[in-house]
Amino acid sequence: MYFSRIIVGLMIVGLSLFSIPINANPDLDNLPIAIFSIDPVFSELSQSKARKLYRGKTKRLDGKRVELADWPEHTTERVSFYHALLGKNPAQMNAHWASLSFSGKARPPKEIANADIESLLAWMSEKSHRIGYAPLNQLPDNATILYVVSREK
Repeated sequence: MYFSRIIVGLMIVGLSLFSIPINANPDLDNLPIAIFSIDPVFSELSQSKARKLYRGKTKRLDGKRVELADWPEHTTERVSFYHALLGKNPAQMNAHWASLSFSGKARPPKEIANADIESLLAWMSEKSHRIGYAPLNQLPDNATILYVVSREK
């Protein structure tokens, strides 16, 4: 009896740890996130098109094939972005992308190496037609904002 209480207690503590974002930053949670490109050829996105893009339902914008960027898995940026845009958590999105990838329908976004805007911009500047997302206040002056994700649900 005593042993089973300990096991149940440990399970509750263990499960609760999965609900806490690793890099929780309350200030970042209140900032709008923008989907953007440093390539000025793209026009503004509708909410529907932004959702299709990050669900793998479309691979082209304005007739050009695009590559998407993603922040490292347990960052506040990634957690907040997918929650605000799609109502999903990163684990749900990983499962979604795995399914699309396995079936050959789409490739998941490229996860940037480091959780900072410089890494994202470096990856985006290597080739044209790359798209990423970041807190609006971190975007460079040459960014073309395609869509601003609203946190209000």
